[in-house]
Parts: sequence; structure tokens; C-alpha cells
Amino acid sequence: MSIINGMLWALLRRWYGGGFDDKYKWLGNRGLQTAVMITAIFIALIDRTIWWAALLLALWIQFEFWSRAVGEILDCGRSRVQTVESYDRWFRIPLDWVYDKLSLPKYSGGYDWWYTWLRYGVPMIVPAAVLADISFMLIGLASAPVYFGCWRLFEKFPQMSAWPKWCNEPKNLAELIFGFIFGVGLW
Repeated sequence: MSIINGMLWALLRRWYGGGFDDKYKWLGNRGLQTAVMITAIFIALIDRTIWWAALLLALWIQFEFWSRAVGEILDCGRSRVQTVESYDRWFRIPLDWVYDKLSLPKYSGGYDWWYTWLRYGVPMIVPAAVLADISFMLIGLASAPVYFGCWRLFEKFPQMSAWPKWCNEPKNLAELIFGFIFGVGLW
């Protein structure tokens, strides 16, 4: 059942990333996507806690984990025009401090790796703590390896760009894989 849930979440994540709304524009409605994802998370959590806690966790996961934009960081350091405005989350501040102390270049390469980990890992502290389930933290920590790994795959095998549109870019494939990991971990 966890594999089926993983496949469902791979599709949901890709849909939320804009993967299936070319032919049917109504599928691109962010309100519809959000309602479906909150409902799916709620259904997955309802048997693990009381209904109102499941609802609050579903809202938290949707709005703090899935809905927070990631912008340029998904290029895993390939852009050379990124600035502080590209990284508009609070955890940029301690990350900048560490990079300044180490005299490392910010907003590219390894910076994107750590930013991705913080971006997806920090929001998962709440469900991990509330449900006493470390799998939520593992989901968050899987983010950087998945996104960076997909970029490496497409660099090594450029012919993957000929795949269908919903998986023909590193970000698109990463969304499918990361959604699958989320679904398996949620189950």
C-alpha cells in the first residue's frame, strides 16, 4: 500500500508543480490543487491522531512544506544571476552567516544544497514531533539529494530531455521522485 501511496503522491506533487495543466487549464487552478493535497494529507493522517490535529498538520504540511516557493534553488547552483532576493526565507540568514564565516560564495552550488535541506527539512520538524515519527524528517532530508541527483542525471544523459513533458526536466523528474518519497513516508 505504501508503494501505491507513493505513486499517488508522485502524481500529486508533479500536478502541484504544473505538470498536467497544459491540455486542461482548470487543472492549473492553485485552489483546486491545494484543496486536493490538503484532503489527501488529512486522509493519510486521520488514523494517526485526532481529527483536528490531523487537519492542522495537513494545513501545516501543505502551506509550510509544499506551498513555499523555491524558485532558483531548484537549479542546484547552475544559475549565476541569483541574489539574496532569490532566497526569501528566514533560514537564509543563518546560512549566510555560516557562509560568510567560511568565506564561501553564496547563492550557488553547495549553498543551494543546504538551502534545499533547510527549506524542506525545517517544516517537517512539526509533524515529526507531533506524531513522534522520524520519517517526516527523513522526507525533508531527501530533498537535496533528489533535486541535485536529477540535475546530475540530466547532465549525464541529456537524451532524457526527450521524455514526455511532465518528466523531461530535472525539476519535473525530481518532483515525481520527491512526491513518491513523501507518499511512502506518509504511509
